[in-house]
Formats: sequence, C-alpha cells, structure tokens
Amino acid sequence: MTIQYMNSEKLYFGFLAGAREVIKQKHDLNKINVFPVADGDTGTNLAFTMNAIIEEAKVQSSAKRTMETIADAALVGARGNSGIIFAQFINGLYMGLEDKEEISIKGFSHSVTSAVSYAHKAISNPVEGTMITVMRDWANSLDTLKDKATDFTEVFTKSMIIAMQSLKDTPNKLKILKDASVVDSGAKGFIHFLEG
Repeated sequence: MTIQYMNSEKLYFGFLAGAREVIKQKHDLNKINVFPVADGDTGTNLAFTMNAIIEEAKVQSSAKRTMETIADAALVGARGNSGIIFAQFINGLYMGLEDKEEISIKGFSHSVTSAVSYAHKAISNPVEGTMITVMRDWANSLDTLKDKATDFTEVFTKSMIIAMQSLKDTPNKLKILKDASVVDSGAKGFIHFLEG
C-alpha cells in the first residue's frame, strides 16, 4: 500500500506509536545516559515528555492543527535537556507545516528541516554527537529523498538507514560517549521515536 500523503489521523497515530516506543525503551536509555551528565534520567525525561503527548494530543480537522496539539502537549510536558530539545523539534515541525488537510512528502521534508533549525536555536550550546546531530542527518536524508521517493514508506525506510548510521557515529563525535562505549542516549531516544 502506497502512502503519498499523511493526514491528521496518520500523523496522530504515528506520533503516538513513536511516543510509546520511547516509553518502552526508558530504562535502556537511562542506562546509557552519560552526556551532558551521567545522571541516568534521559529515558525518564523523554518518557515524561512522550506521556504528555499521549495524554493531551488530539486529532483535528487538518494535519497542521493536529500537529499543534502534539506540539503544545510536548512543550508543556517537556522535561530535562532531551525532552526540551525534542519538544522544540516538534514545535518547529508544527511551525513548518502548511495548513493543509494532508502533508505531502515534500511538505513533510520541509517541515522537518525547519524543525531541526528551530530545535538547534533552542540549545544554548549545541554539541555534535547528540540528538540534534541525528535529527539534522535524518532531515538531510529526507531532503535528498523528497524528489525521488514514491511514498512515505520508502521515505521512512531509507531515511532510517541514515539516522541509524548517524546514531552509531555519535561516539566518534563525542569523546565522553566513546570512553563509556555507548551511543548518545537522547539521540537513541529519537531513533526509538522514529522506529515507533
């Protein structure tokens, strides 16, 4: 089945599935949390943010209005560095969407690119090898695929390969991760969201 457009319901249920996957991985994310501080709470903070989305987001008449409820829920429920960055990313996604009933692949790619820029600006001291790096690499892969892919399934399948590689590279960009032999916890949380 080819999916060339994403409507309100697909967007909503996609976000819920992503949120649930992050919550499911909470303990594993806490175990590998070493940056910026090894306080073992990245999974907990992301799960708290995701719970807010599950509890507060609603399907609306257009994809943009639905995205607004997801963004509002994330911003209110954001906790910790990872939760705040993720919430800002989601808010940027909402801001970048055109107000149409459905989202095209090109429209989605454009909104993800603007979401990364939005999240980047919200970080006082962005560090390579973290969640923002993986978000940007994923956005760049979407930008490359937007004119070639025939449907959203292809876009997500191919862009996930790039996102996973970006996650695997995080220890090469951040010494604290390499020393601990782990990938970045926040970045891994973002990957779990995409997987969901």
